Amino acid sequence: MSDVRVVVARGDGIARGQHIGSELSDLIRRSVDFYHVYLDRRGVSSRELQELLTPYLAAAETNFPDMTDVLKGMSMGALVPIMELFAINAFEELEPLLEPQEGQLLFLQRKEGYTKPAPERCSSVAIRTTDGGTLHAHNEQWLAGDLGNVAVVVDIPSDGRIPVASPTIVSCIPAVGINGHGVAQGIGSLTANDDGIGIPRVLVSRHSLEARDRSDAIARASVPGRAGGYGHVFAFPGGDLLTIETTSQRHAALDTGLHTNHYEDPELAELAPAPSEGSESRLERLREVIVERDPRSAEDLMEIMRDHGSSPQSICLHPDPAEGDEASVCVFSMVIDVEARRMWVTSGNPCEQEYAEIDLSVFDRGSA
Repeated sequence: MSDVRVVVARGDGIARGQHIGSELSDLIRRSVDFYHVYLDRRGVSSRELQELLTPYLAAAETNFPDMTDVLKGMSMGALVPIMELFAINAFEELEPLLEPQEGQLLFLQRKEGYTKPAPERCSSVAIRTTDGGTLHAHNEQWLAGDLGNVAVVVDIPSDGRIPVASPTIVSCIPAVGINGHGVAQGIGSLTANDDGIGIPRVLVSRHSLEARDRSDAIARASVPGRAGGYGHVFAFPGGDLLTIETTSQRHAALDTGLHTNHYEDPELAELAPAPSEGSESRLERLREVIVERDPRSAEDLMEIMRDHGSSPQSICLHPDPAEGDEASVCVFSMVIDVEARRMWVTSGNPCEQEYAEIDLSVFDRGSA
């Protein structure tokens, strides 16, 4: 069975962050150490890091002070520098500002398909089964240096907001998972030419993870002031499926539950690089296997998330050894039965790990 730690955090932002930081301190330090090395390779000093991130931190503190407090608490609990921890949560905003190593492309450039074969990011699936169920799944593809640095955080704010349960890289606040309304969300990174300074994407995804219904999801995903865009894939109890594609300024709502890492809305696609072969092949493969296999249970969907049938990238992506700790790999996989409010998670590739069920009964107990 996949070895996944679970942390239940209650209270205000600082208290929740301190608990997460102390419970996961060894993994958080290991994660932060990796990114410290990553930045050192690119000659980024602590002072330069602060200069690059200060505008994003200001936007985060202004718009989402509770989430910023969670990060501050995690910093205190794990005894790691706050700016280094924030850098990981703003990685998609930070990395395009860095200078690539000589003769190499940046990680996110490779992910956007500038090289072939190109490592990729995430695959999200939300489906209505033919017998009336609603399922959601997400494979999180990220840097191999974070392999093993994964936990499930059950985040229960004390201010009356809905709790969420989320598998996450331990140095990041939750972004995907299920909330107390029974709404599930997956996230796929996107890039457009209007990306700029603003709220880091990860904080926007944490905000949208609390959505109660379709209209609330659209409002949360399109919150003004965001730095860039995401593909938010939602599954709602009763079978409603929705993908919200955003840029920093625009958004589109699509009645689909399958998404990878390129825009499907034609108008938003005009603002973005051409889709990479990997993103297109994974999306086409998802469409094929959903029709061919007709998944009706969480176990059926788990098998789809283990799939290696697409080229040049598989849904269950494995790292290229030549790229070392900067290779792209599936760092965790998540499957949710929305109607039953059950979630299963692996740390690492789902083809190599058994899914562990996460106890969501804490939702029923509230903040007591």
